[in-house]
Order: sequence, then structure tokens, then C-alpha cells
Amino acid sequence: MASGPPPDFPGGGRLWRYVRGAPKAELHLHIEGTLEPELMFEIAARNGVAVEGTVESHRIRRQSFKDLQDFLDLYYAACDVLKTEEDFRDLMYAYLQRAAVDNVYAAEVFFDPQTHTERGVPFDVVISGLHRGIVEGHRNLEIRANLIMCFLRHLSEESALSTLEQALPHLDKIVGIGLDSGELGNPPSKFERLFERAAGMGLKTVAHAGEEAGPEYILEALELLKVRRIDHGVQCLKDSSLVERLAKEGVPLTTCPLSNMKLQVNSRYFGGRNVTGQLLEAGLRVTINSDDPAYFGGYINDNFVRAVSDCNLTERDVYKMCRNSFTSSFLSDVDKAFCISQLDYHTIVSGYAAPPRNISIFGSRSPEPGSPEYEEARAIAKLLASRGFTVFTGGYSGIMMAGAHGAREGLDERRNSGGESEAQEVCGVLVPSLFAFREPLGNSYTTRPIVARSLTNRINHFCMNSEYFLACRGTIGTITELLYVWKYATIRNTIGVSLPKILVLRSNFEKPLEAFADAMKIFPEDRGLIQYVDSGEEILQVFEEDLKRRTVAATITLPPPFSTSN
Repeated sequence: MASGPPPDFPGGGRLWRYVRGAPKAELHLHIEGTLEPELMFEIAARNGVAVEGTVESHRIRRQSFKDLQDFLDLYYAACDVLKTEEDFRDLMYAYLQRAAVDNVYAAEVFFDPQTHTERGVPFDVVISGLHRGIVEGHRNLEIRANLIMCFLRHLSEESALSTLEQALPHLDKIVGIGLDSGELGNPPSKFERLFERAAGMGLKTVAHAGEEAGPEYILEALELLKVRRIDHGVQCLKDSSLVERLAKEGVPLTTCPLSNMKLQVNSRYFGGRNVTGQLLEAGLRVTINSDDPAYFGGYINDNFVRAVSDCNLTERDVYKMCRNSFTSSFLSDVDKAFCISQLDYHTIVSGYAAPPRNISIFGSRSPEPGSPEYEEARAIAKLLASRGFTVFTGGYSGIMMAGAHGAREGLDERRNSGGESEAQEVCGVLVPSLFAFREPLGNSYTTRPIVARSLTNRINHFCMNSEYFLACRGTIGTITELLYVWKYATIRNTIGVSLPKILVLRSNFEKPLEAFADAMKIFPEDRGLIQYVDSGEEILQVFEEDLKRRTVAATITLPPPFSTSN
């Protein structure tokens, strides 16, 4: 894993950090192709399998291949060590751990059951082990992984149909089917009955096409196999009408830059060029993936870095390909929306997109309507909402209700005056598991209740949805929330990304916060992340000026939030 960008990396360290930190999905990954030499020797020793050479000699052997078949010969030989359920569990979990480092939020993982059943390893052993790894990966790493069962195209369709029969008791563990292995001489049309049957069983369909074989293989995959994605697909560039069709229909291409380089696809078909940029310029729905990273010199972020370096791509290209990876996946719409929201958040924090006009307001739950503290917060929230800001609060009583009350008034005022307010809401982040005795949907002024699992989760909601924070009158609870947001800002300050604006009412917080900062010897640069204010007009001015500055600096315009209509 590189500790810094390559020399002359486009966009420098800022773009490199954006690439590596961006949430992404991996849609073209062969689990057998993640078998690193160290794990191969470990499993071989456990199973009493003799493997020639050393870890280092195997690393050297994997540095270059003549073509796809040269790679496949080595790939299948390495698979001989995999024999038990534990082996397949370890293989999957090792990949997911590595994927988490690259900020992979979702993975749709190919596995080749015939590679193992042909060696006498039962299908049940293979899929049970892989599924265990997926379950543990979701629990420990929060990666949403699914299995795509691939069929070896150099074998017969009858063999593939037999394998599909073996999969019937395990369809709950499989999201789709695919087609891989040696492409030349094994066209998609060879497996038309197989794909028709699998689709009838509710399985999604993808296929490797147009890696080494020509555009006609892509056409067959689309028209005969009815696939939803094309794996590789780079040979489409040889047929302009096919490119036009792929762009018009939005067919995803799961490209693998390092694979194309290592297997000589670039050198033999494209004059040595990485064609990622050309595919993007043609308006195609490109995603970046790692294929067989243990053999091709890098995991998904390494493939992104290679594509950006070779093709002089921009942050807009990176954002588009990451978003494509989620919209092209087989995730539920709910999971797609969540993952894309995390990508958008990363893009905002990285300074490439302007933040939304969202403000989180903290404060005590004690003040009653009519009290000075309540009316102060109400007036501030009304002013902010009337100027187009969406207000987030904790959703219950006191300052939380005052913020929602004022925001509702400001929102109504804005609508009555003809201002744009369709996207504005009054949001309350509730914790019903702790506060079941309170209103289940929050105070009556909240228009959008959001359920959080815990107090920590609630503060995370504020941090993920807002770049602007205001602490009104409060005591220990408000101080706790403020310290959490303050720490969040110091971390961002350390890694050199855009900073949130944290404002606090001077009369309530200046003395205790300054005393705390003195006692704890907090660094001046961290103390400066808190700004004291005296009035609603000053608060509005600070937020508006920061938003204007960040909007001018933005280079990416974020699409509307993902929905089922996207």
C-alpha cells in the first residue's frame, strides 16, 4: 500500500487522498484471484499440500504474463491448496479485510465452483466457507458482500448446468451468475440455455466479454444472455455503433486497468494505452475494479491510481466511477442510497463539492416555550430557515423544539414569499431506544424524523449531514455534543480537508470552554476551530460567507440524492 501519490500524479496529494478515501463498490473481483502467496503457503501447510518454491518466488512469477491463458494456468494451480470450508472462509475474509482498507463499501464477488468441484471439493464446502467469510466481514467490517457464481467457459454448457443444479439449495447465498475463464473460442452463445434458466430462477446475470475477444462477444452477451453488466468490455471501442448502444442503454462496464496491463490487453489491442479515459469520454458507464489483485499488482485503489495517472483523470471522473459502482451494483435501493450519501459526504469534506445548506443546532432539553433561552434559539432558527437552511435538531423538547419551531416558521415564511423551499425540511434526529417516554416522532414542529440507534449514532448523523453547527444554551448534554463535533473537526484539520464551522453563543460558553482549553492545554489551531458569536445575524453571516467560499471552490456538482428513479 503506497504511502503517498506517485510522482507527477494528476491533482497531487489532494486527489490521491480523495481516490483512496472515496467509498466505492467492487463489482469485478475473483475471490480465487485474491489468494496471496503468504495465505497460499499457510493453507497448503494446514492441508499437507506440497507447493514448490517460496513466497518470494511466487511473487516474482506473478509479475508478468504473456496473455490470459498464461495467467490462468498459474491461477488454477494455486487453487489446488483450497480444500476445506475453513480455507474458503479464510480466503474471503482476507479479501474483505484488504478491501476495507481501500474503503470498499460493497463487493460482488465472483467464485468459480467448477475449479474446485473438478478437483473433488464438494460445492457445499466451497459456498459454505465463502458465505461464512461474508457474514463475518459484514459483522466486523460493515462491507456488504454478495456472491456471483461464475462458470468456466472453456468447459461445456452441460457441466455448467450440472453446477447450477448443485447450487439450488444455496440460492439464498448467491445474487447472480457470470461467465469467465478463457474467452477466445468460447463465445457467450455457448451458454444461452444456462443463462436463460438462471434468469428464470431470479438470478442476476453478468458475463466477461470483450476482454480479448472482439465486440461481437459483447453483442452476444447482451442479446443472447441478456446480461445486466459487461465485465471488461474494452473491445467495444472497436465498434462505434456498439459504443453508442452501450452509452444509450447505460450498460455498466466493470473495467480492470491493472489486469489489462498485466495480461497485455493494452499492448496487443490498444497500442499500449490505458483506455479508461477513452471509455469515459465516450459516455460509457465505467467502473474500476481489481479482477485478480494477488496476481496483477494491486487492489481496487491501485487500479484507480493507475487509471488516474495514465489517463490524466480528474476528481469528477473519480466521483463518477465511484457513483457508477453503486448504481450498477445489485444492492437494494436503500443500500445504494446510503453508500452514495457516504460518497457525497466524502466529496464535500474533500472540498470538491459545496456542502448542503444544513445546520445542526444543539441545546438543553429544559427551556420552556416563552423563556428567554427558548425564544433566542427559536429566533435564530427562524432566521436561518428563512434564508434557505435546513435545520437539524435532536428532535425533542427545550432548545431542540425551539430550533424546530423557529425553523418551521422560517420555512413557512420562505414559502409564503415565493422562495425556493421544496428541499427544505425540519429534521429531528431521535433515539427512541433511549427516550421511549418522549414523543415517538419528536416534537410537533419536526417534518422529517430520523431514527438513530444511540446517542453516538445521533451525533454521527449530525456530522454526516451538516458542515455547520451551532451550540445554543445548554449544560452537560450540549457540552458533550459540542466536544464530539470539536474532536471531529480536529481530526479533519489534521488530515488537511475542508473544515466544518462550529459556532457557540459567547455568553453561555466562552468562559467554560476557554477554561477547559487552558486546563487541557489544547493547541491553538484546535482552539481556533470554535468561534464565539453574539447574534443570529452574525451566525447567518459566518455561515453564508463560508458557504459562498466553498461553493466557488467546488469542482463537482453533486446529483440529487439517489432514489428508485435514478
